[in-house]
Amino acid sequence: MSAPEGEEWTGGCLCGALRYRAAKGPVRAVICHCEMCRKVSGAPLLSFVHFPLDGFQWSEGEPSYYRSSADAERGFCPICGSTVSMKETVLDDRVQVSLGSLDRPGDVTPDDHVWTQSQLPWLHIDDRLPRYPRNSPAAPSLAVEAD
Repeated sequence: MSAPEGEEWTGGCLCGALRYRAAKGPVRAVICHCEMCRKVSGAPLLSFVHFPLDGFQWSEGEPSYYRSSADAERGFCPICGSTVSMKETVLDDRVQVSLGSLDRPGDVTPDDHVWTQSQLPWLHIDDRLPRYPRNSPAAPSLAVEAD
């Protein structure tokens, strides 16, 4: 998972009112199947890319935030409503941006699937990535409460 040498990672929302850049490459990327991610995205799953907070900045606009649980806020564009980020108290060293908001989403390969116990029964993805019924051992999370 790396941008071409010397290039930053960039992205933004659908309407362009929000733009961000990350000077450092991703820490990890995850595909989440939890109900909250489905609700916030309107899709059967949502992928997030974790970037170090050091070196990340909103270069255009600022997201509005919705507190989706006691330990997480989800960022969205106040104009077009695009889901762009998530902040978790337990992961305060990073920012998570929605993979689809990246200018080059194909440059990232997710590390694993989380909250597969909530995966929709008709969704079958054969990507051979590790799957976890709840959180991955690679990153703690308190964003979703256990069923």
